[in-house]
Amino acid sequence: MQFSFDLISDLHVESWDQFDWSDKPTSPYCVVAGDIARDRQLVVDTLSHLGTVYAGVFYIDGNEEHKNYYDNLGDSYQDLKESIKNLPNVVYIHDNVIIINGVAILATNGWWGWDFDENLDFDQSIDWFKDKASVTDSTIAEIAECAYSDTAYLVNSVRKLQTHQEVNNIVIISHTVPLPELVAPDPDLAGSWRFNVMGNKHLARAIDEDTENKITTWCFGHYHRPVDQLHRGIRFVNNCRGRGDSDWRQSVYQPKRIAF
Repeated sequence: MQFSFDLISDLHVESWDQFDWSDKPTSPYCVVAGDIARDRQLVVDTLSHLGTVYAGVFYIDGNEEHKNYYDNLGDSYQDLKESIKNLPNVVYIHDNVIIINGVAILATNGWWGWDFDENLDFDQSIDWFKDKASVTDSTIAEIAECAYSDTAYLVNSVRKLQTHQEVNNIVIISHTVPLPELVAPDPDLAGSWRFNVMGNKHLARAIDEDTENKITTWCFGHYHRPVDQLHRGIRFVNNCRGRGDSDWRQSVYQPKRIAF
């Protein structure tokens, strides 16, 4: 039996006039790869709406969901989980693998460690982010810990899924970009401090654990331009909407159907 889902991310609903997905679905399921909104109630309302037009909505958080809570990411995660746990047809897939028709969906935010481009100075990258986001050293440490934990979770989960005979395909969902080469050609990012908060290159260590070659697709968000590329035999796909008040946006936005 065929399995498919609609990929969407980076809706940034507070920066657009409205969000109505009523006539958009092309599949029974939807994957939301983070950055719905900064306002927690908007996140809940948007997921609730998506749950009325899809049989299943599989959601992973982005950094924007936590932007107003950077001073305590642990509490932010707990509050987010509690806020959406009872929404019909919505599954928060943080630490929660979904298996449908032989396809395992494995997700994590990913965050970043300010080393996406090893040619950019690590300490200056952190100083740039501290100034831009107005955060403290404590927040920097928490983000780094999240990046490490998310990497470990992904690596360990892919390793475990190798022995599951009912799993034929693994789809990884991360919010942040897993490979620098996916966005390195962008002249607006190359050599900028912003590049070092685009992704977490250590997430790709999960590919080394895929001894049975089950990983077929890796979906991600955070980068506000479309991507559909093949690397290491894996399809990497991005379908971000972007902020309505920036040049990095898709004025006409549709779901991207991923089928197996």
